[in-house]
Amino acid sequence: MQHVLTITETKITDNTLILTPIEQWPEQEWKQLNDGMRMLADSDALTFVYVLDSPEAFVQLRLPKRTWAALREAYEHEYKVVADGPSPITLEHFQQEMEYLLDNIPGNGNYGSEMVNAVEKAFHIQ
Repeated sequence: MQHVLTITETKITDNTLILTPIEQWPEQEWKQLNDGMRMLADSDALTFVYVLDSPEAFVQLRLPKRTWAALREAYEHEYKVVADGPSPITLEHFQQEMEYLLDNIPGNGNYGSEMVNAVEKAFHIQ
């Protein structure tokens, strides 16, 4: 089973980037979510997708282009990144996954020119 959480609000406080999804999840289900330790790119939607896992679901934590300025700041300053909900979920592999994507997307036509251009601009990559 697959679910989607779309981040619509970001806030940086105390060297932590807090990602708040628009969707509300029942506390019992939320507490079963774990860091999936990987991030993907959805080129068609200009979105990064951080994976969360639970015993019964694959959950997409979708990080649309409008969140990328906050992602860039968290990446550059090595801030802790958490998904906000009934209890925070720390995205332990955010730095490594962001680094991997930022090394692979720029100049890579496999991601599509729109995604490549958007990432290069948002993350100030020449």
